[in-house]
Amino acid sequence: MAPRALDSLTNWAYDAFAAEGLERLELLHQVDNLASCRVAEKTRYQFHQVLPARPPFPRDGHLHIRRADTQAR
Repeated sequence: MAPRALDSLTNWAYDAFAAEGLERLELLHQVDNLASCRVAEKTRYQFHQVLPARPPFPRDGHLHIRRADTQAR
């Protein structure tokens, strides 16, 4: 259910903000949140880098990115 919801939200964002030049969306989660990592991968958010811990995240984070040019139409 989470991948479908994220994919729907992602598609809406790209449709709604295409005229403004939206080029990418970012998804951030703590490194130990494996379920969020799977959701990101299933919805074509590519792993980009590990970010150091800082509020509100007490642990390092994974940054995933989905670029507009990867949108399936």
